[in-house]
Amino acid sequence: MRLADLVAAEQQTREDVAAARKEFLDFLDEFRHTPVLVPLDDQGALWSAEFSDIRWILAFSDEKALSRFAGSRGDLDVRQPATVTDEGTQGWNYRRVMGRRLLCSVIPAVGRPCGVALDAGSEAGRVLPPVTGIVPDSATVDAYAAGVRRR
Repeated sequence: MRLADLVAAEQQTREDVAAARKEFLDFLDEFRHTPVLVPLDDQGALWSAEFSDIRWILAFSDEKALSRFAGSRGDLDVRQPATVTDEGTQGWNYRRVMGRRLLCSVIPAVGRPCGVALDAGSEAGRVLPPVTGIVPDSATVDAYAAGVRRR
């Protein structure tokens, strides 16, 4: 391989990284300004899951994405919290929450590393981990690890 080829490959890699970063930042900005659907557990709390010592709040971009996820788990009925269904019907209650509120208010209140899994189980699924630039600095994995968490 020639030096010119290595330089060209390095430049292409830098351009690819810059494009991916811009794409993610655009996605993050859109997420912050968009309401998402967050299923509720049987006690009415936001539904979440544990993976690799991080709590993940599951959020969905729309009812179709939530229904797909619920259907993949065998629960076909998805409804807003105020809706009443026949007894015995399995259903998923959910709330609409602004993405910004999840990242800036809810996650810091969890009291441990917590991120958002958007459209889990789909090809379009994305994660917003508890790192600087996504959640407040006081709610990052690093802040918890260093024991410097402040409200």
